[in-house]
Amino acid sequence: MELRQINLGCGKQHKEGFLNVDMQKPADLVVDVTKEHPFEDDFYDRIDADNVVEHFDNDEFLFVMNNMHDALKSGGLFWIKTPDALNWMDGAFGDPTHKRFFVPRSWNYLDITHQTWKEYGSAYGFKGWYVNVFTDKRFFICELTKP
Repeated sequence: MELRQINLGCGKQHKEGFLNVDMQKPADLVVDVTKEHPFEDDFYDRIDADNVVEHFDNDEFLFVMNNMHDALKSGGLFWIKTPDALNWMDGAFGDPTHKRFFVPRSWNYLDITHQTWKEYGSAYGFKGWYVNVFTDKRFFICELTKP
């Protein structure tokens, strides 16, 4: 069975076997995912976002996270790589196009098993995920699984 996968914010880094999505060509699908939800719900197995989510403001981040949640099948994986602002400040804050900054605690707002999601994240409107986060002191690698 062929996996249905999205490479979100691909730029010129196209991945074989993925629907490569960006706001400009040469993406397979040109769309602004901060304003539109062009994906079929409960359809995709995996979504990758490599150095993308830090470019979204608060409202855009909420919109994208919830729409990626909708696009994934139950058990689907949303793989995110983003600068670790606590350990690599230059990488996080040095790029003037970055609008969001992530520290370890940031991911608790998305983790359906964490008290922070139960008290705040869900109240803010975030759909819950099962969250695994790793850092190499430069980047977070986040594996968010749709329940």
